[in-house]
Order: sequence, then structure tokens, then C-alpha cells
Amino acid sequence: MKVTAIILASGKGNRFGLPKAEVKIQGQSFLEKIKETLSQADVDDIFTARYENTADMLSTLRLAVKELKNKQKNSGFLIFPVDFPFVQAKTVQELIKCHKQNPDAIIRPVYQNKSGHPVLLPFLLNLEQDDKKQGLKYIIQNCGLPIFDVSVEDDGILKNINTKEDLELWMPKN
Repeated sequence: MKVTAIILASGKGNRFGLPKAEVKIQGQSFLEKIKETLSQADVDDIFTARYENTADMLSTLRLAVKELKNKQKNSGFLIFPVDFPFVQAKTVQELIKCHKQNPDAIIRPVYQNKSGHPVLLPFLLNLEQDDKKQGLKYIIQNCGLPIFDVSVEDDGILKNINTKEDLELWMPKN
């Protein structure tokens, strides 16, 4: 079973003041940090989705999956928004382990009863279905596929960095 990580990094970072893929924490960009996390989790198939002029996360994801499905056969896609740089490698490993046992299910990490990112989507999920302008969450909730929530000890799955204030709030204290 092959899982490809898709790092969603098309945003211009208007709320942050620069593209979030380029924001640095402790000398590493968000993009570099996520790639390092994936490498530590033994994920070697990584696709960075950086497209010009995509309207939102879902349109970026649709373009990336379409491009990847034309090139290779995967069992699933680990969807990793670039604004979640604090996710731990162990979490990624746990999601992939669950995917291997349930290849046709959507796998979500959950910390203290709250789901977050990254999410692992099965190859057969139809991302082109009408999302009623509500995004990926709507597609997941209405696709008819099983959803498995994996309990993790990683609050990084909830740390969405949209602004400089978010980064200050969530930055690990040394």
C-alpha cells in the first residue's frame, strides 16, 4: 500500500502577511518542518501542491489528486495543510497504520475529542462530487465511506496557524 502525502501550500497568506509555506519557526519554514515530520514518519512520497490562483483548499487538493492519479496508483492520500506545522511524526505513523487496516476508509486524527489535520483519504474517494460550497468536510461527511477517528496525544493536529498571533499562541515554549 502506497500513501502519498500532499502538502497543501497554495495559499498566499493574506492574513499572515506572506505565504505560510515560507513562514519560519526555529529556522525552518513551515514547508520544511512538515517535510521533516513526514520523513521522520517514513513517508517518502511527498507532493507539494503549490498552484497559482486556486480559490481554496479543496480546489488545490482536487488539482493535486488529479495530477497524482494520472501518474501513479496510491491506496491513499495524506492531506497535510501547510498551516499545521506542529503535527508529530508519531501521529502520521498512526494514521498510516490505521489506513493499512482500513484502506477504503477516511482516517482522521482526534485529540481530546476534536478532529484535526492531517486527514488520510482513500484513493477511491470522489473529490469531484458537489461540495455545496462547504469544502472537504462536507464531502467527507456525505461520501458514504467509513470514517475512522484515531485518538492521538498530539495537540499539533489542532494548531492551525493563520495569523502571526496564532503562531505566537501555539509556538512551543522552550
